[in-house]
Formats: sequence, structure tokens, C-alpha cells
Amino acid sequence: MSKYKIYVTEESVTKELTREEVVEMLQNDVATVTFTKADGTERVMECTLLQEVLSERITGLLQGAPDKNTKAPNPDTIAVYDIPSDGWRSFRLDAVKSISFPTSIFTDDGIVYPTFE
Repeated sequence: MSKYKIYVTEESVTKELTREEVVEMLQNDVATVTFTKADGTERVMECTLLQEVLSERITGLLQGAPDKNTKAPNPDTIAVYDIPSDGWRSFRLDAVKSISFPTSIFTDDGIVYPTFE
């Protein structure tokens, strides 16, 4: 099982995390993930796998959701729901610079998604 060195902002420490640990964090919270895209640019994404958020936002968006039946997931990549973009995106774990869990996320609609501390 591969481990990835990821800086966790709130703890001010770099941790070695498995893919499963990162997925679990995203299933329990909304995160800000900073990573380097394939073209070399930096991307900051507010994303989650939190069921509460997915249930509210996913209506009508299933066409863009990753199809779990077509191929095995890439063990180095995680597909997440990008809240501001209102759609599915992914990132490579080996490209993550940091991950943080802000106290709340505000959307254009004024919705606040609480996070768990």
C-alpha cells in the first residue's frame, strides 16, 4: 500500500497518508486540496466526498460522475466532487502539496457546509 507525503495545514506537519486515509478524510469533511496539475500549474480545489454534500448537489449531475463499473480506479488518483465548479474532478496523490480542512465553506448560494474538527 503506497503512502504519500501530504502537508496537513491545520497540524502544520507533513504526514504519510495512504489513498484510503485520504478518501476517508474526504468522506468525512470538505477539504481544500492544493496540488500541481499535469501542465505544471498549481490548483486549489474545495472538494469532498461527504455524502451530505453529494446528496444535495448531485441531482442532475450523475452524467459527469465517475463510472465505477467501467474500469478499476487508478490507485494514485482520487475522484472528488469540486464544490465551486459543481462537478467531478480528480487529482493525483503524488501531486498534492497540501490538504486543509477549513471551519466552513461558503458557496455562491450562501450555503455553509460545516466541517468536523
